[in-house]
Amino acid sequence: MKKPDFPIIHIIGLPGAGKTTLTEKLNKKFKLPIYRIGTYLARFPMTAMGEVDAWLALLNALSRRRWGNCILETTGLNKRESFLTTALPLGRKITIKLEASRETLYQRIRQKKKKEQGGEWLYSMACPDKYTFVRKFFKKFRQISADYCIDTNRRTKSEVYQLVLKEINNCRGWK
Repeated sequence: MKKPDFPIIHIIGLPGAGKTTLTEKLNKKFKLPIYRIGTYLARFPMTAMGEVDAWLALLNALSRRRWGNCILETTGLNKRESFLTTALPLGRKITIKLEASRETLYQRIRQKKKKEQGGEWLYSMACPDKYTFVRKFFKKFRQISADYCIDTNRRTKSEVYQLVLKEINNCRGWK
């Protein structure tokens, strides 16, 4: 059986960091499907068990991809994501962390269309919008480790994309 050409490319970041922009560019370049936890969370009730069901559905989808050849977009803050790092063999996932200052994240959230600022997006009742989410989880996110971190504060979308491409190409066995 042929091995996948890519591991799971896991893009993490807070709202406004540039995850969606980056994943869309990577999708266009490599033709890899994108899996977003938000898409799965929207399919289930906003309850603790609904969240578990969403994660199980996402992990099942990744399993069907044979744990590779896809892009995973999440905040990186959910404990269930640690399953991927713990369970997958080394080299089956690369995590790219997009970081920015609070001020930059708030500014980027403000620049989004009104509906993308948090209207239908609901992390939990305690975080009804992306501003609140950033305020509550900024420090915790800074503590998350990743294979590769990019500070997006003063970089253009194109510069971030080029840095990620360089990192992917530098990883042994990935083309």
